Amino acid sequence: MFTRCSIHQRALFIPAAASLLLTVPLAGIANEADSTSDTAPGRHALGTVKVSGASNNSLAGELPTGTVVIDREAIDSLPATNLAEVLDSVGGLQSSRLYGINGSRTSVDLLGFGATGNQNTLILLNGRRLSNIDQAPPQLTGLPLAAIERIEVLPGAGAALYGNGAVGGVVNIVTRRHYRNSAGVEIHSGSYSNVGGNVYATGSHDNVSGAVALSTQDSDSYRDNNALRNDSAFADLRYHQDRFEAYFTANGETQSLDLPGGRDPRAFNNDPQGADTPNDEAEQESYWLMPGIRIGMAGNTALTLDASRRRQTQEYRYPSGGFNGESVVDSYSFTPKLEGQTATGSAIHNWTLGFDLHEYDYTSRTNFGDRELEQSQRAWYVHNLVSLTPKLSVSAGARHLESTLSGEGADKEQDGEMYEGGIRYTFTGNLALFAGAQRSVRIANVDELSPFNPPADPQTGHSYTTGASWSQGRQHSTLTFWRAEIDNEIVYDPIAFANRNLDDRTIHKGVSINSHWQLDKDITFTANASAQQARFDGGPFSGNDVPLVPEHTMKLIADWQALSWLSAQISHRYVGDRHYDADLDNEYRKLDHYRTTDLQLTARYRKLYLKAGVYNLEDNVNADYGNYNPASSSAVLYPLPERHYRVALGMEL
Repeated sequence: MFTRCSIHQRALFIPAAASLLLTVPLAGIANEADSTSDTAPGRHALGTVKVSGASNNSLAGELPTGTVVIDREAIDSLPATNLAEVLDSVGGLQSSRLYGINGSRTSVDLLGFGATGNQNTLILLNGRRLSNIDQAPPQLTGLPLAAIERIEVLPGAGAALYGNGAVGGVVNIVTRRHYRNSAGVEIHSGSYSNVGGNVYATGSHDNVSGAVALSTQDSDSYRDNNALRNDSAFADLRYHQDRFEAYFTANGETQSLDLPGGRDPRAFNNDPQGADTPNDEAEQESYWLMPGIRIGMAGNTALTLDASRRRQTQEYRYPSGGFNGESVVDSYSFTPKLEGQTATGSAIHNWTLGFDLHEYDYTSRTNFGDRELEQSQRAWYVHNLVSLTPKLSVSAGARHLESTLSGEGADKEQDGEMYEGGIRYTFTGNLALFAGAQRSVRIANVDELSPFNPPADPQTGHSYTTGASWSQGRQHSTLTFWRAEIDNEIVYDPIAFANRNLDDRTIHKGVSINSHWQLDKDITFTANASAQQARFDGGPFSGNDVPLVPEHTMKLIADWQALSWLSAQISHRYVGDRHYDADLDNEYRKLDHYRTTDLQLTARYRKLYLKAGVYNLEDNVNADYGNYNPASSSAVLYPLPERHYRVALGMEL
């Protein structure tokens, strides 16, 4: 019988066990310091509908959310080498890594859901769903940082707008819409025989712009039997003319990864690099294609027609458990929407009406049996953001979701209603107060609905957020308080070895601060932190903490342009104590808190640059993840790399 550790590891590769465009201008918040209305004081006029739901900056300050945006400048100022490390810089968001190399298999958790964080946090690319129908987190390593314009994080919001799974919130990755003529190449090397490189080219001519990028990485990684090989290709092509836009985004990735398993606490301290499963391995291939068009129409309306095609193939071999097999997920989506801007008296309505259709084909073949499933998710939604005055705005939205899972006996029909709304008021001096609420729904994935589990009903939640954002010059800060009450939460029961609904509610609450300061022309400083609590509110676990949710997190980042040719970035991360995964009784000791400090220096000479970084300066042995087996009262940990180094040489044209 498998331990929870084995099940967790399989969830990364084994499926054994609506897409929505940015319908309000959320994606246009390049920097909330520019959040005041574009109209002059005292004026309140209709504007042109931006066909890209991603660029209407004039409405950014009216959104009733604690949106945090990592813009292009902030990405460049981080000592980060992959997307997972960039996401780590957000207060209230925790990205957990099993191995710590290139962000592979990173799980993203907004507002403290622990082991199910990636199921309760919706990941989007340009407003379209990357989160899949199994337990594996979206693979983010194939997205080159050079192609990203900004990353938007919406804590406790987005259920009506973005659909199934937006319980803790939404992370939307926005690629660039306009590319200048440029090219670059980089090669890098570092600890653990880590070698690789990337090349990219971008350009524009008349109404056409685009980008292509290739990357490769080969590493022995920190632990024994943990070799990684990752290759990816990315392309983005866009055409603009007047009120018409066509675009096509594509990505392909192959990855092979050896799996060393968890270490018991004694081995973790004495030999953290060792492998408990010296022969386990997995491979993955995936690609996605995302075409779309946006058409500006008469009367301040716009029609968007988006589609996507994704395929992910995984092969896994676990001699340690006598388990092997493969799985394939094919998905298709069509997500049209109509948006417009109208006025009633002095109020301006920015409305959206849309339909999402997602079709998934899932096949799993293992030495324990085969599964062939089909899932269809259909949703209608409507949203209205109303500017009552130049300073006061309110919003409201609703979504109806229907899901059908077929292939194992009678069809499994599930549905859910999602709502959200809020209010925002901006004072003179760029101080804004906001408050919002939402009802979210999460449909159980194919692992949680497997024949090995009892029937799982849809999980529902009510979330409430309030806070403030303020800016002055190049300083901007957002303070967000949240509370979420989750019913029928879908969790893994280590006693029954199955996923099930909890009979009683869980409560998630906390506060986060995200603050960015331009101290002078050469120094910027970022301070992000959160204090949170996630607990069971009733039942056999009443009063216990939800596993894997740290009470405190912090990220401090400084970027210093020391000389005209030399810059330095230093970051410090703190993750507090938290219980091991599957320790619902809180009977085992906690995972230790830890701190890591990363330093990166960048020297530039004309078009050449040299980057040298040292990571985990303290040389500590840390773990983002640990698993407890209540049947044997034993635990395992997944060590992260000790002090390690990376050097990169590149050229930008």
